[in-house]
This record gives sequence, structure tokens and C-alpha cells, in this order.
Amino acid sequence: MKLLKYLFRHSPKLLLLAIVAGVLSGLSGAGLIGVITESIGAPGQDRRLAWAFVGLCLAYLVTKTGSEMALLQSTQGAIVELRTELSRKLLSTPHKKLQDVGKHGLFAILTKDVETFVQAFQLVPLVLGNVVVIGGCLVYLAWLSWQIVAVFTICLLAGIAAFQVAEQRPLKRMAEMREQMDVLYQDFRNLIEGAKELQLNARRGDLYVERVIRPSASRFRQLFVQSLVGYMAVTNVGTIMFYVIIGVLVFVVPMWMPQSGKVLATATVVLLYLIRPIIELVGALPLLRQAAISLGKIEQLDGELGTGEPAPAGRVRFAGRGPLCLELKGVCHEYPGANDDRRFMLGPVDLQVTQGEIVFIVGGNGSGKTTLAMLLLGFYAPEAGEIVLNGVAVTDENRAAYRQTFSAVFSDFHLFEQLLDAEDEGLRAKAAHYIDRLAMSHKVKVADNRFSTIKLSTGQRKRLAMVSSYLEDRPFYLFDEWAADQDPAFKRVFYTELLPDLKARGKTVLVITHDDAYFSCADRLVKVQDGRVSLMDRTDGPSAGPGAFARPPGGTCGPAPSRAAHDPADITPGI
Repeated sequence: MKLLKYLFRHSPKLLLLAIVAGVLSGLSGAGLIGVITESIGAPGQDRRLAWAFVGLCLAYLVTKTGSEMALLQSTQGAIVELRTELSRKLLSTPHKKLQDVGKHGLFAILTKDVETFVQAFQLVPLVLGNVVVIGGCLVYLAWLSWQIVAVFTICLLAGIAAFQVAEQRPLKRMAEMREQMDVLYQDFRNLIEGAKELQLNARRGDLYVERVIRPSASRFRQLFVQSLVGYMAVTNVGTIMFYVIIGVLVFVVPMWMPQSGKVLATATVVLLYLIRPIIELVGALPLLRQAAISLGKIEQLDGELGTGEPAPAGRVRFAGRGPLCLELKGVCHEYPGANDDRRFMLGPVDLQVTQGEIVFIVGGNGSGKTTLAMLLLGFYAPEAGEIVLNGVAVTDENRAAYRQTFSAVFSDFHLFEQLLDAEDEGLRAKAAHYIDRLAMSHKVKVADNRFSTIKLSTGQRKRLAMVSSYLEDRPFYLFDEWAADQDPAFKRVFYTELLPDLKARGKTVLVITHDDAYFSCADRLVKVQDGRVSLMDRTDGPSAGPGAFARPPGGTCGPAPSRAAHDPADITPGI
């Protein structure tokens, strides 16, 4: 029923057409049974029955095919809409909420649950067709003998009630199996991401497989077998009970309500004809139940995700026509510590960043640098204080628009093979220019709006990620440990050429870094320590004030320049 409701929401016209054609198909099938039973008494003597048989065969073929085709179009269209809608809502969901759901949970829903849903959708034409055939045959039986139909209906309702009671245990196991799937996906994700560490320690790898993967997979197998064995037993008992019902109608009912031999023979043929659709209907129930559980998971996720409304495209202009000014006023954010019983507070943070500045964010591991970056980018909402851009406070209503002013390359960045914005020749030319400037043209080209390859070293992939961020041409850029995976030559290029180039273009650049040798390249240094934010000078001491961070006139940036620093094309790419 849930599946039909979902289909009706997405394609009511196609579903209505499928139902009407399915009803006609069921009536045609029931009519065929009637014609066959009528002709048994006088085979070959009534041409009208022969023509009726041919006509009903054609009607059954056309209507059944039409119903299945309409359902196929409806189900596949609904699946596309489901996947698209979930993807869009996922992108509109606050990052912190996505972290709470967990990557393994999201992946299980977007893959296994949607796949189960797809498989169930493929059964919808079969189920609906069989339901209509059963209904049509019952209508024909009622026309023959209402007494037989009444007894059959009572027995059928009793069987359905008994089935619902008997399926409670396997249904419970099926729900537990779905929860275990999340655990199994998490274990497999850890296996894939930690493969190098496990291969370095064979004993540890064997123990992980035997003590984590095997118990988790065994528990899943146990629940899977218990649920399906339970359904198999219930289904087989239901099949035998159907034969029992036929026996009751043939041997018992005539004792109380005498019927003619012709009626009993016809009723027996009809009931035997119904065995196949009823068995197929009952056999589809386990997958339909799994699909209902998966749909529940999808709906639960759907309720937790965002609205699905895309963020405004292009550069969003907040109020004010002068240079952009970003302010953090008393911003605080609480986040979990290493232990569950201890939490850390970042802030209160008072910080002002103006257009064209290069600001380095420095501090030890776990000090709160990344959390500060997530607040600046609008991925986290402050629990106290406010973020203001050009005099406009950032709120839940405009946070998505605020994020469109940033481009970032994260420490755990993801490199997309496609250059989704490179639709025109100008952007493709810019991409090729930046690739050449980053000394990657001998390995990577831009063809068909995508990089020719992304199977590169981490440092090289980060350069391509920077190319993608350059093409976005946003007012603010944030680089999280970008230079950590670069060789010394490219570190120099990053700090002494790429950052000044962005500054010269009027961009504001925020850099999370540990490279104290290049602190002189920053206009200001912001230090984060134990959740507290302060300004510091180039000697790593407390600042006397903002004026201490201005670059001295004629000062140099970083270590003494070399030829490689000014000619990226001659730099040997990092390995």
C-alpha cells in the first residue's frame, strides 16, 4: 500500500491508467475462464464462444501489456525522482546533521534501501495484475454462485488474518536485519579506508576480519535466514491452506448448499487457475515488506534532511556596495571532545576580515581551527553570537546564500572528475591555464568538461582541486592545510605566488597552516588554542594590536626565492 501511495504522489495519471488497464486485464482473464468452462460441455459446437475466446485473448494481451508498460514508466520515473530528490535534499541539509546521520547510514540508504525499493517497484506490475485477476475471478464466481464466493471470502479473510499474525516474528527479524546492515556497512567502510594499515599488520588484519567482519556478517546472515525462513514457512502453509479451501468448496459446501455439477466444475477450474496468482502474490510479500522497511528508512532520512531547495547560483551580494567585510561577533560553538563526557567550547570569537586580506589560521591539532573554519564557511551555526557579512547577519534563512561567497579546498577534500561549471570555452581555457601554471599540463588535460585523469598523487589532486576552486571565482577562499602534501617547491609557489595572486584580484584568503616559515606571507595571523582565538605576530608571540600584522614595506615573504618559485613550469611535480 505504501508503494502505491508513493507512486500515486509522483505519477497519478500513469498509475490510474495502469489500474484501469489492469482491471480490464483481470476481467478479460476471468472471462477466458468462463468461456473455457462453457465450451467444455460442447467442444467445437459454438462458434460464438470461439470468437469470444479469441477476442478475450486479444483484450487480455493488450490490457495486460498496457498496464505493465504504464506501471513500468510510473515506477522508473518515481525512482528517478526519489534519487534526485534525496540527493538535492542531502545537499541542502546542514553539515552537522549529516555528520550525525553518519556516512555509512547515508550510503546504506542511498544504495541498498533504494535498490530494495527498486526491486519492489519491479514487482508492482505483477502484484497489481494478480490482484486484479483474483478480483475478476471472484466476480465471475459470484455470478455463478454467491454461496461459494461467500464461503471462499470468509476462508480467505481468515487466512489473511492468520498470515498477518504469523508474519510478525519474521517481520521483526527483517527490521533487525536492516539495522544490522548499517553496522555491516560501517565495518566494510572501515575495512576499505583502513586497508593499508591492516595490510601492514597481517595479524591485525586477520583479527579484524575474524572478530569484526565475520561476527557482523554472521549476525546479518542469521537475521536474513530467520526472516526468510519464517516467510517461507508461512507461504507454504498458506499454499496448502488454499488447497484445503478448494477441498472444502468441493466436498463440504455441497452437503449444506447443493450446487449443480457444472457450477462445481467451473468453480474448481477457476480456483485452480487462481493458485498461480495467489502464490506469486504471497511470494512477493517478503520483498514488499523489505521495501516498506526501506521506505521507512528513506522517509526518516527525508524528514531529517533539508528542504531540497537549491542554494542561489552565482555570487550572492549582501547589502552594501563597498569592499566585503566579514565579522564574527562573540561567536561561540560547542563541540564534542575526545571523551564523550567532556565537551569543548570554541569562543567567544571576535574577528573581522576585510576584502583582499590574507589571513593565516594557526594552532595545534585539536585546538579548534577546523571548527572555526566550518563556522566561517557557514557549515556550523554559532550557538551564541553572530556572523555578519557586509552588515547583514547570517541566519538560517540566508546561510545557504552566504556559503555561495566561499570556495574551499579542505584537508579531506573530494576531487570531482567533472568540471561542472566549464560549459563555455572561456572557462575551459581558464582551466587549461591554471593546470599549466600548476605544472600539471603534462599529466592532465580538460576534455568534455572533465579532467582527463584524477589518478594522481594527493599533492597533485590538491592542485586540481585548487583549479576547480579558481574557476568558481568567489570573493572568499579557504585552504585547509593545502600545502601539507606539496613538495617544498610547490609550497613556495603556493605561499609566494598563488596567494598574492588571489589577493591582487581582490580575493580574501583564509589559510589553515602549520608552515611557520611562511607566516610572513600573511597580512594577519589568527591563533587558535584550546578553543580561544587570539592574534599573534610573526615571532609567534601575543600581538599588541592589529597594526602589528601589517606587512612591512618592501618586506619579503618566506624563504629566499629561487628560480623554481617563479617558473612553475620548470618545477618537478610532487610524487
